[in-house]
Amino acid sequence: MLDGLFKPRSVAIIGASNNPLSIGHIVIQNLVDHNFQGPIYPINPKSKYIKSFKTYAAVSEVPDEVDLVNISIKNTLVPTVLEDCGKAGVKYAIVHTAGFKEVGEEGLKLEKHIVEIAHKYGMRIYGPNSQGIQNSDPAVSVYANFTFVPMRPGNISIVAQSGGVGETLKLHLHRIGMGMRMYASFGNEADVSMNEIIDYYGQDDDTKVIMVHIETLKDPAGFLEVASRVTKKKPILVVKTGRTKEGVKAVASHTGSLIEQDTLADAIFEKSGVLRFYSQQDMIEAAIAFSTQPVPQSENIVIVTNTGGPAIIAVDECISKGLKLAQLSPETGKALGELLFSEAIVSNPVDVIATAGAKEYGGTVEALLKDPNIDSLILNFVTPPFVDCEAVACKLAEIGAAAQKPIICIILTIEERWGEVIRLVRQSGIPVYDFAESASKALAAMIKYGQIQKRPTPELKELPCDKKKAEGIISRYSGQDRFLPQADVFELLNAYGLPAVKTVRVETKDELKKEAQKLNYPLVLKIDAEEVVHKSDAGGVVLNLKDETDLLAAFDNMANTFKKYKPAFVVQEQLVEGKEIIMGAKAGEGISPMIMFGLGGVFVETLKDVQFRLAPLSQAEANDMIQSIKGYPILQGARGEKPADTDLTAEMLMRLSQLASDFPEIDEMDLNPVFVFEKGNGARVVDARLKVRNLG
Repeated sequence: MLDGLFKPRSVAIIGASNNPLSIGHIVIQNLVDHNFQGPIYPINPKSKYIKSFKTYAAVSEVPDEVDLVNISIKNTLVPTVLEDCGKAGVKYAIVHTAGFKEVGEEGLKLEKHIVEIAHKYGMRIYGPNSQGIQNSDPAVSVYANFTFVPMRPGNISIVAQSGGVGETLKLHLHRIGMGMRMYASFGNEADVSMNEIIDYYGQDDDTKVIMVHIETLKDPAGFLEVASRVTKKKPILVVKTGRTKEGVKAVASHTGSLIEQDTLADAIFEKSGVLRFYSQQDMIEAAIAFSTQPVPQSENIVIVTNTGGPAIIAVDECISKGLKLAQLSPETGKALGELLFSEAIVSNPVDVIATAGAKEYGGTVEALLKDPNIDSLILNFVTPPFVDCEAVACKLAEIGAAAQKPIICIILTIEERWGEVIRLVRQSGIPVYDFAESASKALAAMIKYGQIQKRPTPELKELPCDKKKAEGIISRYSGQDRFLPQADVFELLNAYGLPAVKTVRVETKDELKKEAQKLNYPLVLKIDAEEVVHKSDAGGVVLNLKDETDLLAAFDNMANTFKKYKPAFVVQEQLVEGKEIIMGAKAGEGISPMIMFGLGGVFVETLKDVQFRLAPLSQAEANDMIQSIKGYPILQGARGEKPADTDLTAEMLMRLSQLASDFPEIDEMDLNPVFVFEKGNGARVVDARLKVRNLG
């Protein structure tokens, strides 16, 4: 628990000063201005008083217990004051000071040193290079932070890796009159971690929604574990920056090359139920809706408007996000027909027309809230000068305060004249937006979270396999970093129930003649050399060899072309082509492997239509991967073609996930292409590459 950090009974400020431009002075001012409920102890050996507070030369001279210290002194002096804090029994130290790991190797050494000092005394470090924390709970009201946005109570808690981003989030909430619950910008994350803070927020009954800004995930596995627990109780909204960086590292497989900087983060967010946003504005606007409205029970929405254009924009945005325009019940249609002017449109969207007053607009909303077909409402209200707009706002506020279904509102007006309209609606708890797109995106995020909450707990099945046989194959390459011969890869796949095309491996022409007799023509000849990564591009694959003459000629040509590699060769029966897909796996660092699925063959490089998920995969997760690619209609059977066996495909993904999870030695794996045939005709891995790594 982080109570000593977020609910301190007392705060000391090391580096306190009468200089109004110093961090220490600003921290004291913020604590005073926001009525911190405990004693404040300035620490400064050169001043007797700071802002009428008696000062102390060191924390050890403070006559009472100190839960939390704020430190803003030269980086090289931090170890000394931490020793004093530790001896005095301080629980948490917020280190604002910079000059640690962010400046290089010497700074990193200093950072490790201050953590060692703190832990020696059972103390925790928050930071260094950190902004601080806030808790708006009136019983605490701590603003142990050097920033400027005024603090007021609310139910949105924020944790931001960047203090600048965190302040932006606070500032927007403040501008629209909303408060927040708790706030943290943790800097270098040397000790107290982002994961701990999110976990703490998750256990706080007065936090309704959590906003997170992430630059890098220091502990991906820890984040997955914490977020998976917290999202069952309340939404976590994330903006992750740094997503345009080039790939993590050079890799040889399709699976590895398609992993970008953000792929792991996206897979973690998907598995844990975190909602990701790509702009601060979208995240804030969703958080506002979450903080004031119940989570929708379904994707069935209704749009009410008194002007047409914005409602059509809302329809487009909602439909593009997978929401559905609800069909009004006959009872609702009849009630609206009797209530509204004859020019009104009683469908969805419901256009009450511009002359609708409080009776018509408010009555419409009341009728729609009663309709069992409807679970969410978007209201679009322009303020006509010929209508008593404040009366409409008062009616909507009355409805919104008691509504059990989510309502969000777009108000198009001039604030100088009708600002009271916005204030009245917002005060009732109905969030107000400037644009139809913003409102629609916020509602879509709420509906998505509602769907996440209803997801069943993944049922992980261990499918039958010959793990002992697989161990035998993998053990041959223990301690090596290399690609396995394709014949061994196919043997490994077969051990895990992943069907491969009938294949033999040969090294000489005599072996080729003998082994080819076991196969049925036409055949395919492939090079099998670790140095040749993309065999087709290099001329290392010859198809449709109809007889032994064709086969031997292809062998001679390929042996000559690749003689410097001293290669082996693979001969396969040529299949009637099915739907081409790719499956792959990539080992994670400190987290389970990532599994990839997409359209295979040339599509994987040209379209890059792939999905990643973290192993292990449940049946539902495998199905979701398949259905999430843009090319899913091809697998379903486009233009009259018979659909591919997606049930078998899902099982193969689960088996691949199990194989990658069972053997952390597997670094990269591509099964490409895999031919999937219509239901009942199975599937076959046609080509496979697998690289192991040295874990020692």
